[in-house]
Amino acid sequence: MTSQTPNSTYKTRRNITKKFVRYYAKPCFVIGLMMTSLLGQPSKAEQRPNIILFLIDDLSWADLGLTGSKFYETPHLDKLAREGVFFTDAYAANPVCSPTRASILTGKYPSRIGLTNHSGSRGAMGERHKLTPPEVVGNMPAEDITLAEALKSGGYHTAHIGKWHLQAHHMKGREHYPEANGFDLNIAGHKMGQPGDYYFPYKSKQHPSTNVPDMEDGIEGDYLTDALTDKAIQYIEDQGEKGQRPFFLNFWYYTVHTPIIPDKSKLKKYTQKAKAMGLLGKNMNGIREHQSVSRGVQSSAAYACMVESMDQNIGRIIATLKKRGMFEDTIIVFLSDNGGLSTGTGPNAPTSSLPLRAGKAWVYEGGIRSPLIISYPAGIKPGFKVHEPAVSTDIYPTLLDMAGLPLRPEQHIDGISLKPLFNGKKATLGRDALYFHYPHYHHINTMGPAGAIRMGDYKLIEIFETGKVELYNLREDMGEQKNLVSQQPQRAATMKQMLQDWRKQSGAAMTTSNPGYAESEDWRKKP
Repeated sequence: MTSQTPNSTYKTRRNITKKFVRYYAKPCFVIGLMMTSLLGQPSKAEQRPNIILFLIDDLSWADLGLTGSKFYETPHLDKLAREGVFFTDAYAANPVCSPTRASILTGKYPSRIGLTNHSGSRGAMGERHKLTPPEVVGNMPAEDITLAEALKSGGYHTAHIGKWHLQAHHMKGREHYPEANGFDLNIAGHKMGQPGDYYFPYKSKQHPSTNVPDMEDGIEGDYLTDALTDKAIQYIEDQGEKGQRPFFLNFWYYTVHTPIIPDKSKLKKYTQKAKAMGLLGKNMNGIREHQSVSRGVQSSAAYACMVESMDQNIGRIIATLKKRGMFEDTIIVFLSDNGGLSTGTGPNAPTSSLPLRAGKAWVYEGGIRSPLIISYPAGIKPGFKVHEPAVSTDIYPTLLDMAGLPLRPEQHIDGISLKPLFNGKKATLGRDALYFHYPHYHHINTMGPAGAIRMGDYKLIEIFETGKVELYNLREDMGEQKNLVSQQPQRAATMKQMLQDWRKQSGAAMTTSNPGYAESEDWRKKP
């Protein structure tokens, strides 16, 4: 796996190329359409598949029926996995949202572009924190050719619907919005990471910056997940009517991120279900995780409503594709941007990530393992499972490969096409390891800044404050309960050195010692 950072000359050249594509591709495309009308439509064999990329916010790997949930209901996604390929050991590139979103669109680890935390924020720091986190950018670098721009140059119409969160909160204007990164259409995507409300008009009096844009045409009682899907269905139908070029729909739902506001029509159902399953009152103790607490059982009726709404609306998209005869020739990708919100100061986080350890903002499995489904009836054998580790940086080259477009290895430097794994054509990707870097404090993570490496079945975690490492065999211990460092010190030493070497080679910014740290005031000792 390459780990070279492009030099300044190369960046400049790519930046010029990107600007050319951005400002001149559209008129060139118009000429192309005129030529197409003169020469006739391409044959079906020459047509590229449509692409829909579903990214769910804060969804736990354990929140689906296919991964073992007995309380939440996800029949459409369970069926989609049976009709496509399910990656059992897939990962988000970062335990919080914005970095993973950037990794999908750039094919690079977030640390390589300096985007290791959300919102352009370094996170908590000061005398109560032993380390000082590095600075963070809040957007993708201009010289990067995004996945949308790569597909657009290959003839795709590109649309983004839903959460964006790839412009720093302190920035004004729309300089880094979807339309500035290769998308022909942007609906509801702006710099904030959660909706003001899940009910129309999707606004918050306390936090007006979170008001969802582009959704003013709703009526009282509209639910955001439904309304965004309405927009997506209209887009699909419009593209089907035009029928001249394939589309890429980047559909990033706001759900299941806080605020936890359910579709009220489902609330009674799940309240009764929790009672019938004997789940009520079983969560009060929680599970200790450092100085945090993880929820011990999936029993929140409100959260269950949000999960089912997400699943139902994906089902609506699939039904639309089938009705219009487009399903067979459409690639569908489904994944989460990080682990579930299952750990905090108390036991009542929205979900439980068990059997995985911890959740969002942690580099344990609960914070980074993601459910990954890829469906493409015309090209993928139904019901196939892949156990080879994959990561969100792989989405970029995989979609180019599946669409029959040339790969861009100088761009998706940390991604590898997963296509050879489909249908068992290839068993492994030949990659040395996967790497994770989160040099920040987060209020729901009392381990503090940390990194991780997965190599084969083994995973090593390095805690930056202490230098302590933990080693687990995920094939035998996916819950990361048995630390093998004392039993396998040589493996641990080798993996720690690989992780440190990778950080240097990829230019990952590190924490620094905080000379003003007051141990007696450590933030973890505060309620």
